[in-house]
Parts: sequence; C-alpha cells; structure tokens
Amino acid sequence: MAKGKYTATSASTLLLAADEYRDEITIQHTNATQVALGFGEAAVAEEGIQLFAAGDSVHVTGPKARGAIYVIGNGGTGTYQTGPVIVSCK
Repeated sequence: MAKGKYTATSASTLLLAADEYRDEITIQHTNATQVALGFGEAAVAEEGIQLFAAGDSVHVTGPKARGAIYVIGNGGTGTYQTGPVIVSCK
C-alpha cells in the first residue's frame, strides 16, 4: 500500500507511475480548485474524471488502477492511497 499527496499544475502531471501489481486506488481532493484525472493518458482540463470540491473522491480498480495516473488543475491538491480503504465507525 502506498499513500501520498499531490499538487496539480496547469500542465498534466504524473500522479503515479504504472504498476502492474496495483489493484485499486482512491484519490481524494482536498481544496476547492477543480482537477481532472487521466488514467493511462495525459489529463486534460475539464475532461474525463473531475474532482470539484474538497472531499470529492474517486475509487478505481482493475486495469485503470494499474496504469499511469495523471492530474491537471492549477493548484489543486489532494491525497491518494493504493489498496483497500477501510473505514470503521464506533
């Protein structure tokens, strides 16, 4: 399992390199600057999967999770975690 943070720029930036062993990834947005994600190809502003607000997230499994993942969005920030995300409430 890997965890990390990202800061998007105005150009498509590699968030995570391809990994044939990665089965799933969750990407969460942490500020109000819109970002777009690209799975296996460069991210394009306002196309594909979009994260708009703080707290927005996407969970990806299978082949899309194993390919290179890119992000674009001038100043957008977030976090990611590979592997299962388990939440327990008491």
